[in-house]
Amino acid sequence: MKNAAIASILEVTSDFLYVESVDQLLHKIVRAVSETFGLQTATIGMREKETGLFVVRACHGFGPEREAAIRKVKYTMARMTKDLKPEFKVGRNTYYVPGESIELDNEDDMLFVSHPERIEAPRRFPDEWHELDYIDFLMYTKTGDLLGYLEIDEPDDHKVPGDDTLRAIEVFSDLAAIAIQNAEMYEELDKDRKKIELLIDLIGHDVNNYAQAVSGFVELAMSRPGVPEPSRKSLAKALDQIWNLNKLVTNVKLYAKVESHGDKDLRPVNLVTTIKEAYVGAESYLPGKTVSLILNADGDCKMCLMNEFAKNIFLNLFTNAIKFDRNENVIIEVGIEPLSEDSRDCWLVSVADHGPGIDDDVKSRIFDRFTHGGTSLSQGSGIGLHIAKTLVDSYKGRIWAEDRVKGDRSQGTVFKVVLPRTSETA
Repeated sequence: MKNAAIASILEVTSDFLYVESVDQLLHKIVRAVSETFGLQTATIGMREKETGLFVVRACHGFGPEREAAIRKVKYTMARMTKDLKPEFKVGRNTYYVPGESIELDNEDDMLFVSHPERIEAPRRFPDEWHELDYIDFLMYTKTGDLLGYLEIDEPDDHKVPGDDTLRAIEVFSDLAAIAIQNAEMYEELDKDRKKIELLIDLIGHDVNNYAQAVSGFVELAMSRPGVPEPSRKSLAKALDQIWNLNKLVTNVKLYAKVESHGDKDLRPVNLVTTIKEAYVGAESYLPGKTVSLILNADGDCKMCLMNEFAKNIFLNLFTNAIKFDRNENVIIEVGIEPLSEDSRDCWLVSVADHGPGIDDDVKSRIFDRFTHGGTSLSQGSGIGLHIAKTLVDSYKGRIWAEDRVKGDRSQGTVFKVVLPRTSETA
């Protein structure tokens, strides 16, 4: 029975990984322990870091009004020590408190009593569950500090749980303690991430405003008659760097979001529509250049599991093609064809440009953060292609670069993107 119970616990607690918050996790735990072990009620009390008090954070089996009242109850460490006497210890971290030892000190204690009319009823046989009985499983942090407790009450069979059940629930509480700490760390990281995203947004907003003002002055200077050609070239280079700055700010803001949410909210997305949206965003990237897209794809929907960030894969590929093509008329060729890879049905997208190409010794690391493609790509920030790869990886695909004309780097580059197909529709 013990092994079967532990196997059941492991199956239940594996689901604890997929929660959105600590509170959501706590409610999942009390519900799971109640349903798995046949209990009418269960609660979790957590120790507050600021006050050291124990506060009930989750309940199961109580009505809404009583649960709201229970969640206001707070216990001191002195009260916990008083209640959980050494003689009540029945396991490594487990205390069975028999009803005969309990003194109801205040009204808060009565909140946990489901059947007040049974309080005076004597225990008829040794393993009968008394109305005032309860069992606490203490939960500890990785450093040995008391994190909180899992309290169970009212077994369905009205019997005191046996040793095997107590040991199984103790394992359950240990795993729950690990999950709670991980959830707390994740929440802290998420808060820090949101602060960083806010800071990046604020800085990016200001930088873009300044860059827009500077670009306006540069364009005004270039429009004046009589500007010497060397000065005009210098101003044009300055304007180009302002465009680079704008793209860098945009990519840094995007990178922060992709790192935290790139694999979230996946849904069926039409690959063809995504590519077209990326082209619309890229074609006006550099004023003064005319951009044409040649898309070789039939009219059928080509669905992949992606999210709102997907177009940034191709947006970065397209803007790179525009930026590094020395021709004023830029042609980007995109092809989509089915591919079977590793027993998966995929789409292979090829994005070919007519730029200066990428050095062979750089192709294998062009998607690393802040890596440039040799002298021909040295003006870029090195983050755009890394964002593209991060997204492709999050969609369970892969991306790489080849010469457009095999063996002749100078004829441009073709980026290959493999994305798993889905039969689902949006």
